Amino acid sequence: MIVELAGLPGAGKTTICRAVTVAHGGKGSIPLWRLAPSAPFFAAARRILLLCLTTRPLTGNRFLRGFNLLMLLRHYQRHDGTIILDQGLAQKLWSLLADAKEQDAGRRLAAIRALKPYAPAAIFWVETGLAHSIARMAGRADGMSRYDGLDREQAIAQLGERAALLRLIADEMARETGCRLVVLDGTAEPAANAAHIERFLASGAADNGEIGV
Repeated sequence: MIVELAGLPGAGKTTICRAVTVAHGGKGSIPLWRLAPSAPFFAAARRILLLCLTTRPLTGNRFLRGFNLLMLLRHYQRHDGTIILDQGLAQKLWSLLADAKEQDAGRRLAAIRALKPYAPAAIFWVETGLAHSIARMAGRADGMSRYDGLDREQAIAQLGERAALLRLIADEMARETGCRLVVLDGTAEPAANAAHIERFLASGAADNGEIGV
């Protein structure tokens, strides 16, 4: 089973993943050479390329983020075992679009629909307020987000503009691919949220759509 987390930088996604006690893999646990080219892969690649081409400003970083999203698909292919990604498809797609001044919603939805063959069993949305996320970013030394190097005012301004898009993408991923959207309280203890994920992995019993745990 494959599940992913999504939420603002500083929401605690990586910390929650580290607290999961059941055996699982994470990002990089599937080597790059295991990525299997297929008709669904090339369909997804085409839609992501078109999304990059129609998003403004047109930058090299946008194509690099699109490429990284495609390379992540190797973790979503059929294989034995459990994989939990602290930054999965929803987060990577947001990263691709977050700084866009103009984007085509139709192209975004087409890209999401093309990712349906790779959809995770669930997206765990880590719900946190903007102030909470920024405070956590300020207190961590190993953050890799583009927002980690910003001062508090810059981080508030940028994330304040971009947070709604991240939640929209998570909602669209759930609706268009049929995966489950599970809401976690990002202010709760990481071990408690990890336990929610473990229970989901053990049972998989939940209706489609957003559910609270």
